[in-house]
Amino acid sequence: MRTSEQPATLVGREAELDIVQRWAGLLSSRPAGLLIAGEAGIGKTSLWAVAVAAARQSGALVLTARPVEAELPMGYAGLGDLLARVVEPILAELPEPMARALSGALSLDAIIESGDPLLVGRATLAALRALAAHSPVVLAIDDVQWLDPASARGLAFVIRRLDDERIGLAASLRDGHADPLESVAALGDRLLRISPSGLSLGAIGRLLRSTDPDIPRRRIVRISERSGGNPFFALQLSSSVDDERLPSSLREMVGRQLAAAPAPAAPAIELAAVLGPLPLAAFEDSAALDAAVMAGVLAEQEQEIRFVHPLLAKGAYDRIPPGRRRALHHRAATLAEGIEARARHQALAAVGPSAETAALLDDAARAAGLRGAPEAAAELISYARRLTPVPDAEARAKRTMDFADYRFLAADEPGARALVDEILASDIHGTTRVRALVKRALFQIEPGPAVARLEEAVAEPHDDRELATRTLAQLAWQRGAWLGDVEPASGEALLALEMAEDLGDDATLVTALTTAGLVMSIAGRPGAADHFGRALAIMDRVPPAAGDHTPRLAFAHERWWRGEFVLAEKLMADERRRAEEHGDEGMLMRLNIFAGELALRRGQWDEAERLLDLALTDARDWWRINTLVRRAILRARRGDRASIADANEISGSPVAAHDPVVAAAGDFALGLIDRAEGRLGEAADRMARLPQLSDRAGSKGPEFAVLIPETVAVLVEADRISDAHGLTAQLERRRAQLEPWGAYAVELCEGLLAMAAGEPADAVERFALAIDGFERILAPWELGQSLYAHGSALRRIGRRLDAAASLERALRCFGDLRAEPAMRRAEEELRRARPRPRHDDTLTAAEARVAKLVSGGRTNREVAAQLFTTVATVEAHLTRIYSKLGIRSRTELARIVTDGSLPLRDQLDDPQDTQKTT
Repeated sequence: MRTSEQPATLVGREAELDIVQRWAGLLSSRPAGLLIAGEAGIGKTSLWAVAVAAARQSGALVLTARPVEAELPMGYAGLGDLLARVVEPILAELPEPMARALSGALSLDAIIESGDPLLVGRATLAALRALAAHSPVVLAIDDVQWLDPASARGLAFVIRRLDDERIGLAASLRDGHADPLESVAALGDRLLRISPSGLSLGAIGRLLRSTDPDIPRRRIVRISERSGGNPFFALQLSSSVDDERLPSSLREMVGRQLAAAPAPAAPAIELAAVLGPLPLAAFEDSAALDAAVMAGVLAEQEQEIRFVHPLLAKGAYDRIPPGRRRALHHRAATLAEGIEARARHQALAAVGPSAETAALLDDAARAAGLRGAPEAAAELISYARRLTPVPDAEARAKRTMDFADYRFLAADEPGARALVDEILASDIHGTTRVRALVKRALFQIEPGPAVARLEEAVAEPHDDRELATRTLAQLAWQRGAWLGDVEPASGEALLALEMAEDLGDDATLVTALTTAGLVMSIAGRPGAADHFGRALAIMDRVPPAAGDHTPRLAFAHERWWRGEFVLAEKLMADERRRAEEHGDEGMLMRLNIFAGELALRRGQWDEAERLLDLALTDARDWWRINTLVRRAILRARRGDRASIADANEISGSPVAAHDPVVAAAGDFALGLIDRAEGRLGEAADRMARLPQLSDRAGSKGPEFAVLIPETVAVLVEADRISDAHGLTAQLERRRAQLEPWGAYAVELCEGLLAMAAGEPADAVERFALAIDGFERILAPWELGQSLYAHGSALRRIGRRLDAAASLERALRCFGDLRAEPAMRRAEEELRRARPRPRHDDTLTAAEARVAKLVSGGRTNREVAAQLFTTVATVEAHLTRIYSKLGIRSRTELARIVTDGSLPLRDQLDDPQDTQKTT
């Protein structure tokens, strides 16, 4: 069998070769991808080899990997092929956690520490950037569909984040398989694609004559028709001696070729089929290897012995009888270097349950997990589960739970959930059941069922004190921060803290202190800051915590709820430095969301939108929807109708279906748009729901309390005074929890209610307190709202100069935020308040009297009677009044007199003036 790597296979590929050269020319300036996709044997590898040569000729450092199907279970096998020969000098340039993770993933360290898959991806990106600083780098992967999942995840992470680095990609992909790197989506127009089709009859003729110049045209035509223009298939068909018995498919041809291999070649073919590509020294039977090479089944490529074509490898493995296959795996286990490969081959060699082999597989799975290869760990632990002796139900259940954990880490939540449910449906008890209940709680969208699972876990008898402490802390967190049942949650949090103190484990103590701090804060109890402070003091001595349970994040939330933005920002910056150092991509995504929310509170709205947009590139499910909530509100405050699309996605999500607070958040954004467009009633209906629903929704209460002042303003405008009082009382209950922001917000709301009650003087005092407070804590959105309300109140009591000054400041606040709807409201109010020439000076004394009486509701006849004049004279006065004031009706006249825009001197009691009217 001839190899498809012969240069002759490139006949008829002029257009494809032009694309390869164009791609190579881009490598020196920017990221450039090349994806060669087509059917087996069509010539992908030949074109890929040309691309590799072209990249090297252009001066690029080319890192190659040629994975095979047998390597799919081997975590980071592909990444090792790419980096192993170049990475060691680079490790010294990486932050220590990244260097440790990458070294562990590639098995370069004897001691392997925890390898977070995302940290491995980030370390890979840093290493490639360091290499690209010296010359362009190309990741060249043949048969990318066989790349192991751990390597694919790390490299996909890299490709998604390429900006202007000189890092390129050249990959071949077999039709019918997904691209594990998702290069089309990641690179967009920076990716060139080649889809080789079958060669023409003329090209097939040139190909066949390159190996057999005397081949008859009739035979060329027949081979071209049978091969469909596939060059590899055509070359193999040309070796057939019987035209009448040409195989009808490439797969049939592979089967015939393997069957035709001489018997002495079998040991070498079988060894390569079981172990994959091997160095020459691994073949002890040199005669068998020579026979396999002569038969065209195996070939030496890049100092390795491998099958001439991947289809031959699959066909050869499938042809090995089961007993012989197990014997080969047993031999392979003795040759394997690492624990993972040795355990995998022992599992495939096993004929039945084996406690010894299962224990080895446990250790191998743990090693794979520590390297950040959860898919490989999941496969190994699944073998261990299968080989567990039947009587040992507890061991099988524990391995089932480990299997679920690894599947969850490998982003297979449905698979993990099914395994957890299998445990919960059994009669297994103790620590394994507790682990399953805790994991099942994490899968719940609704807080009630999650808390119920955790309550069951806390009640389950077992003797693992650390697990018991962490489970109780998790229950307190979920009950208090999610369900909003803060009283029992407070007791649970404090009890978990006592248990952690007795346990003496720093990592568990940090978790308990963080939980107690947040739950105490939500409950409005003192001491939250002390708990957070203790956690921060010891957290650097323990491994990074997961999710929002990090003390810095929880403390940052508690501080910015209070309006202490500077400290919150420092805590977030410290957490970001830690996450970047450890390559914690999940945490960095969350930090972008939270930093966006903090920027929104601080009035840095452009930065907030940038951070939220950045988070949305990675956020999924619950995190995506909660990011959209923040962006929708930001956009709606600016009058941007793009917020409607965000709100609709929120409302239509499964998260909103299970969480009415999230659904109400989408409605709140729509309410802001309603208000901006003059639909006050609809705005009040939509906006009031969110703060009302979130009041007893755990951490959402203080989170959404920030929306109460603008909601109260809308309710007052819509004459929904009772609802406005209710929300103000809700905010008053949270005042201590939200100090100092809460105190200033209460003053703002009380001022709005005083305005509604016709007490503008009282309102002015309250608004002044709010302005002073919001200025002090640097909260420009609330400051703008307070200045706007203050200006309106000052205008009501006739202090027009002061009103205009306050409204001008409000307008500047809103302008800095680009909050267009609020700017329009402030401009309109400023037009009313800004002092201008007195209209009664423009009017004559008689006209002023008529204006005052008409604005008071008298008819023309009543005005004429009171002023001792005729109705016609009153009508003439009104005509001139309307003309001078630029109005057209008695209603408009009444409005501008009532709101102070047209102050009139009281002259009606002067008998001299009465005579003048006549």
